[in-house]
Amino acid sequence: MFGKSLLNSAKLAATNLVRADRGNVAMMFAIALVPMIGIIGTAVDYSRAVAARTAMQAALDTAALMVSKDAQANPSMTTAQATAAAQKYFNALYNESGTSDVTITATYTPNSGKGSSVEIDGSASVATDIIRHAGYTNMSVGTSSTTKWGSPRKRLAM
Repeated sequence: MFGKSLLNSAKLAATNLVRADRGNVAMMFAIALVPMIGIIGTAVDYSRAVAARTAMQAALDTAALMVSKDAQANPSMTTAQATAAAQKYFNALYNESGTSDVTITATYTPNSGKGSSVEIDGSASVATDIIRHAGYTNMSVGTSSTTKWGSPRKRLAM
């Protein structure tokens, strides 16, 4: 009799275990936690990349204005001189941590009847912290800034 009651109680326990639904919230939360951490990690790393890009844009804008001021004072400036000046100004302004491979290129176009211009392009890599575990070790960011001056004004009389 003891064997039958033990077997019956084991069957009853197995049946109750299969039919139990009170602990499913914890199990579903544990399963949903993995994609939630991935989404939150992507948002955190993306916001760091956007902050680096915003800081780079501000530094490029200021550097472009300074290079255009230098070019107005020295109209015979070459593109190499413009790039060197842009790099100097940019390095003084941009100090975002977590970025690497920062490259700056400047193009100076002297006045040819339509005005002069300076265009500065910048790019960098921002190291990721959380989505690194998904295989993405860095995010690339890039931006540019252009200044123009000395273009002839068109006057219109009505």
